Amino acid sequence: MKVKLILHRSYGDIELEGESFDELIDRLKEFPEWLEVIDSIISSQSTVVSEKDILSGIVQITSEGPVLTVSRDKLTDREAVALLLYSMDPKGLRPRELSRLLSLSGFLSVGFASRLSELKREGLTYREGDVYKLTVAGKNWVEKTVKTIKYGGTPVE
Repeated sequence: MKVKLILHRSYGDIELEGESFDELIDRLKEFPEWLEVIDSIISSQSTVVSEKDILSGIVQITSEGPVLTVSRDKLTDREAVALLLYSMDPKGLRPRELSRLLSLSGFLSVGFASRLSELKREGLTYREGDVYKLTVAGKNWVEKTVKTIKYGGTPVE
């Protein structure tokens, strides 16, 4: 009996097949590594809209690095983490550097590592070595979030 699993990603569907559930499970164990490779390739090839235009009024690039200029009451910790990752695309950020930038921005969050884990679990970030980066879906989410912050209410498409 053939077993098939279809995973829906922002850039298309990924199909995994096996002759049995055990074979499919074995393939799934290898899959997170492949998913990071796929997301990395897609991310590096995607056309990036000028970050200066998108992040103007929300993130300011300083000599210390990107700093959030939006007040803490307008952003969740998850959004703050994702915005800083977006501002450092395609380089990404190490957790220690992310913590420093959050502090500079007035987002003193001891739980930011948990937010990184949540974003990774939801497919919005991935880890490459010791650096975190946004996936294509993560970049899309940040862009919608920015529109919500700038224009209020629901994001403008």
